Amino acid sequence: MTLWISAFGWAQNPPQGQDQKNSDQKEQQDQTQADQDQTYAGPSILSRDKSLIGERGGKLIDFRLYGDITGVYDSGLTPLVVDPQGNVPNQGAYGVEAGFGVVGSKSWVHDKLSVDYRGTYRYYANNTNFNGTDQFLNLAYSHLLSRHITIDFKETAGTTSLANGAFNYTPLTNTDLFAVPVNELFDIRTNFVQSRIDLVWQKTARLSFGFGGEGFVVRRSSLFLAGLNGYNARANTAYRITRRQTISGNYEYTYFDFQRQFGYAKLQSGTLGYAFGVSRKWDFSMQVGGIRVESYGLNQVALDPAIAVIVGQSVAIVTYFRVLYVPMIEGRLIRRFDRSSFSADYSMGVTPGDGVYLTSRQNVGSLSYSYTGYRRLAANISASYGTMTAVGQTLGQLTNFQAGAGGTYKLGHALHLEMRYDYRHYTTQNSFYKKDSNRVTIGLAFSPGATPLAIF
Repeated sequence: MTLWISAFGWAQNPPQGQDQKNSDQKEQQDQTQADQDQTYAGPSILSRDKSLIGERGGKLIDFRLYGDITGVYDSGLTPLVVDPQGNVPNQGAYGVEAGFGVVGSKSWVHDKLSVDYRGTYRYYANNTNFNGTDQFLNLAYSHLLSRHITIDFKETAGTTSLANGAFNYTPLTNTDLFAVPVNELFDIRTNFVQSRIDLVWQKTARLSFGFGGEGFVVRRSSLFLAGLNGYNARANTAYRITRRQTISGNYEYTYFDFQRQFGYAKLQSGTLGYAFGVSRKWDFSMQVGGIRVESYGLNQVALDPAIAVIVGQSVAIVTYFRVLYVPMIEGRLIRRFDRSSFSADYSMGVTPGDGVYLTSRQNVGSLSYSYTGYRRLAANISASYGTMTAVGQTLGQLTNFQAGAGGTYKLGHALHLEMRYDYRHYTTQNSFYKKDSNRVTIGLAFSPGATPLAIF
C-alpha cells in the first residue's frame, strides 16, 4: 500500500523545470486533440450494448501489445472432489505465470474495431493439478453500411480454470453475457463462447430501430456439472427526446438448454429504457420491465415414510414445469474524469446459472474506478456483490462477493512493475460450505509506449 501511495504521489507531482513545462504543454495539446476526436454520441442505451471495450480511465486507448511474467499465490482453490470426511477441500498453491495480451480501439471513417485479449500459462510449484492456460477475448467491430444503417459484431470467448482472479474483472460491456462464467463454485476447466450481431436503422435524426441476435455455449470439464447451449433474439426502438435524453423499448426472447442435465428454460422479456447524458462526462442509463420464465427440469422430493419403507428410498426424482414472472431492472452510471473513470452498475434478472444452479434469479451490484496517468501509473479497483436463487431447483440462495485492485507502474521505456490482489467470498445453502479465496500476483510487464500500461 505504501508503494502504491508513493507511486501515485510521484505520478501526480513530478519535479518542476523546463522539461516539465514542455511536457505539460504537450499533454494539454494531446488532451485537446483527444477531446476533438471523440464526438459526443449521446447517452448509452443498455439494450444496444454501447461498447466500452478498449477504454481505460475514461478514454479510448491506442492498441498496446504486452507480455508479462509474474509470481502468483492462490488460496482457497476448490477441486470437484471430497475428502474422507465428506468435505470439499480448499487448497493453496504458489508458482509463476507468463502471459501475452493486446488491448485498444481504432476508428476509421466507416469502421471501428475494439479488442481486449489476454492469455496466460500458469505453473504451480507445489500443486501441479491446477496448472494450465487461461485465455479471454472480448472483440467488437462496427461498420457503417450506409448513412442510416450500422451493423455491429461482437465476440466473447475464453477458457479458464480459476473461479477467482483478474479474468473475473476483465472489462465486460453488457449485462447479458450469459456464457461468461462469473459465479463458478469450483476451480475446473470451463470453455465458453458467445457471438452477437446487431443491426441499427437510424430512420430519422431522432428515431431508430435495432434488431439482433446471439448464440452462446459453455462447456465444463466435469461430467457432474451442466453445460449450456442457448440463443437470444431481440428487437428495440429508441427515440431521442433531446440531444442528451433518449427513451427506448426492448423485447427479447432467450432460450437455455442444459448439457448433461434434463431441462430447459424459455425467457420472454420486455423493458422500457431511459438514458440521460448529463454532460460529456456523466452518463446514466436504465431499463425497467419484466421477464416471463418457463422452466422445465428435474428435482428431488422427499417420500412419505410409509412409501420410503416399501421402495427402500427416502427421495424420488420428479419433473417440474414452472412459470414465473420476474422483474427486470438494469442501471449504469458512468463518470469520466480527465484521466480516470468511475462506474456503478446494478442488474436484476435471470441467469443460466453456474453448472450446479441452473436457471436462477440474480441480483448484482458493482462499483469500479480506474486511473490512467500521463506518465507512470495506471490502476484499477472494483467490487461486486450478488445473490442467485434457483427458479425450479430446491437449492438455497448463493451469495457472492468479489473485490480486486491492481495496476502497473512504469519503470522505464518498456518495463512496468505489475501488481494485483483479488478476493472472493461466497456461501451456499450449506452453512458449513463457505469459501474464501485470495489471489496475489506481482511481476514485470513489457510493453513499449509513452503512456502507462493499462491491462486491467
